[in-house]
Amino acid sequence: MSKVKVGIVGIGWWSDVLAGAVAESDTLELRACYTRSADKAAAFAAKFDCEAVKSYDAMLALSDLDGVILTTPNSAHRAGAEAAALAGKHVFVEKPISNTLEDGRAMIAACEASGVVLAVGHSYRRHGALRHLRRMIDDGELGRISLAEGVFSNDNGLKLKPGLWRSDPTEIPGGCLMQIGIHQIDNLLYLLGPVDEVSAYFNRLETEPDVEDVTAVLMQFGSGAIGYVAADYISPRRFTLALHGTKANAYFDMDNDGLRLQRTGEAKPSPVEYEPNDHLRAELEDFASAIRDGKLPEIDGHKAMVPLAIVLAAGRSSTDRRSVELSELLPEVGAG
Repeated sequence: MSKVKVGIVGIGWWSDVLAGAVAESDTLELRACYTRSADKAAAFAAKFDCEAVKSYDAMLALSDLDGVILTTPNSAHRAGAEAAALAGKHVFVEKPISNTLEDGRAMIAACEASGVVLAVGHSYRRHGALRHLRRMIDDGELGRISLAEGVFSNDNGLKLKPGLWRSDPTEIPGGCLMQIGIHQIDNLLYLLGPVDEVSAYFNRLETEPDVEDVTAVLMQFGSGAIGYVAADYISPRRFTLALHGTKANAYFDMDNDGLRLQRTGEAKPSPVEYEPNDHLRAELEDFASAIRDGKLPEIDGHKAMVPLAIVLAAGRSSTDRRSVELSELLPEVGAG
């Protein structure tokens, strides 16, 4: 079976990461790349053995191209997706789907009208530890989940300078919650299900640009569980997740202790083995599978609107100093 051929748009450090994942795949092939800098495009093409095209239109005109991977600024996602859909090319866009709900809805409409796949890159839910936790929940090993905690921090905010898209508050409303905390929001949605209401605090303490660098959001889940996600842009890297259940607590530390479980009656948690995987390659191969099989990807446009809406609702909560029902921003979540 021939590989699904894709082009990458927007050359930066993350495009290299995704191109590396494509290179390891048996189902995907990197056909082309485009960015406004000809030198950057040429260097990327040489590194990943693909064609550097002169324009996005030229990429979309390639007859053997199946889809595009958009690693462009958030505000450019809509235009890139709409153009690809009009050309009959499938779309994979990095999270968030966009920085506004209006643009996200327009992207969904364009792709549905053209009958092309729209997949969004919420990758961490595919990590082997998260998949193992989902199976443990389904099998009842943790009992009823009452509380979940997710933390994602790094010190990238200390390096931000004005003039870059990641330094523009209109590009990343919600600051570090939009850029990194949204990963943990999606993880908790994956593990605990729908969210009804949020309450949050945002602050800017150290970043030079006007970008929120410390954020916390409390989420009320439909199940009755409470979830907490914190994102911090000015402290060393940390990626941790904890689930508290009536039968056991589960702890995941991506960079240090791995996955651990503390059952009721045990004094401390013990390591849990899980099947490792390449979660980035898995999400891209899911995109390829959706193209080949005509099915929905795990995270399509509609599902990707939910973590975006939670970030925006959290921003409204922080500004207004009140709890915000998710249905205020995304009425469809309360429709059924």
